[in-house]
Amino acid sequence: MNDNHDYLVASRQGIYYVNHSEYRLLRDGYYFGITVSGADIYCFKSRPLVEAAENPRCGSIVRYRYRDGELSDGEVMVEGLDYNGHQVDVFDGAFWLVDSGNQQILEFDANWNQTAHRIGPPVARRSADDAHINAFHGRGDRIYLMFHNGHRGIPSEIVEFDRGFRETGRTRLASTACHDVVPLEDGSLLYCESIKGQLAIVGGERYKIDALYTRGLAVGDAEIAVGSSLYGARASRHMLPGFVTFLDRAYNRVARLHLPAAPTQIRRLDGNDRSLSTPR
Repeated sequence: MNDNHDYLVASRQGIYYVNHSEYRLLRDGYYFGITVSGADIYCFKSRPLVEAAENPRCGSIVRYRYRDGELSDGEVMVEGLDYNGHQVDVFDGAFWLVDSGNQQILEFDANWNQTAHRIGPPVARRSADDAHINAFHGRGDRIYLMFHNGHRGIPSEIVEFDRGFRETGRTRLASTACHDVVPLEDGSLLYCESIKGQLAIVGGERYKIDALYTRGLAVGDAEIAVGSSLYGARASRHMLPGFVTFLDRAYNRVARLHLPAAPTQIRRLDGNDRSLSTPR
């Protein structure tokens, strides 16, 4: 059992290293997704909303390496992406990005050639037809997506697809505006019931974290890390602080760390993390 307590946290104020008792800013910037693949750290980097309004194709995928407590200089793998991207991950020999603004999932091969998987038709941002897909997880021959659904005025949904993106299942959750989806060892799905400040298992228990907005979830053999923050107007969210709460696998709190930024994604640095589609 691995008891390593080292994590990377993406936020609108940069990339942070965190453990139970301290944090360190590794890189300034406006980050949503982050994932760990071997020695490589991949991120989706965007720009604040005011700047993105002037240049909506300001999104990029950046690769770093973590060495001796620091991140290497970033290498831009793909640029010119829509600013409204979210989770990134590596699965089935490909790299994946949730392109929330266009209701599609982008798949990149080893040469960074792109295939777009259309989940819903293009819609106006924050319109009644905007599902605001925010999370991706691949496991075996299945892909799970989280539909936020806040703009649609209905509860969130975890939608299951086969590898060809044919829908094979859909589970409506109890709340809207949920984030993250992590298959556990017994096959159940853990997610952030964000607006209620808790974690939840589909069809099972709920675990209160705080009175804030939960987002960002990493699950190791012995420990869970979950982010939370105040919920504010989108244009000012880059100024909001947050927390990372550490739980044992019985969902008992073991530590809590204040951050000057609101977590958007959390990953275990060692890659031994069930939130990764390809854990180490």
